[in-house]
Amino acid sequence: SEKYSIVNAGGNITLKEKSQSGKVTLQCTLNKDAIVFTSPEKNVLRYLDEDKKGATSCADIFIFRKNDEELWELHIIEFKKTIDTSAIGKSKHQLTMGIYNARAIAAFLGFEIQNITLYSGFRKDTIADISEAHMSQLRANLSNFSIVKMWKSNVWKLNIDDGEKEFNHCKIQLDANGVGSCVI
Repeated sequence: SEKYSIVNAGGNITLKEKSQSGKVTLQCTLNKDAIVFTSPEKNVLRYLDEDKKGATSCADIFIFRKNDEELWELHIIEFKKTIDTSAIGKSKHQLTMGIYNARAIAAFLGFEIQNITLYSGFRKDTIADISEAHMSQLRANLSNFSIVKMWKSNVWKLNIDDGEKEFNHCKIQLDANGVGSCVI
């Protein structure tokens, strides 16, 4: 029960991030039966290369939600206090490693994952304030330009399985105290 919760369709679960710098309390309503892993970052799988810096980093929440075809959808949530270009770079890595860890858990449980959706929960978004005029200035720095463009869209590209893949991405706005709600 410390590692996961089973939530019936229509049920609620309170998801928390306990780090001192970015405490979060997210009230999540699940519209289908789900299994929620609340601290996967504390239980990364050992097959990952622990000697490689950041190899065992992971997203904050995994939600396996059963769909109408009796297959599973994977919803991965990463919390950040402030969204800026450096936070997105770190989030991309944590979400990528989260996908690998979640797939391993799904294989262990005998789940077939049909779809993956990514979420970013945040208090402050400094990228949303970047105007189109500033976007043209960012083009000189292609890395930051592509990060800003990606954040403003609802599709993220991650390097998974030796190639770039697209995933739907949803934003969860939290208040100044890190409190929010969502429906998945």
